[in-house]
Amino acid sequence: MTAVGDRIKTLKAAKNAVILAHTYQPPEVQDCADYVGDSYGLSVEATATQAETIIFCGVMFMAETAAILNPHKTVIIPEPRAGCPWRR
Repeated sequence: MTAVGDRIKTLKAAKNAVILAHTYQPPEVQDCADYVGDSYGLSVEATATQAETIIFCGVMFMAETAAILNPHKTVIIPEPRAGCPWRR
């Protein structure tokens, strides 16, 4: 793992966070993720995690779904302008 990857791993543990990444994310994002999958799989994983914070590397509607399914957790989307090319 790279120095950046080690730092991310340390921060995830300190903040009780999990990183969920969609399959279309670049390899460097997927490498740091705890779970990589499609939008349905990520929603399932979001409800299964014990982490207090969910970092969602996907599009806004996926992060919104995770927030709805986990009202007592913090859901963060690193790129809030992330959109889906199929939703115009």
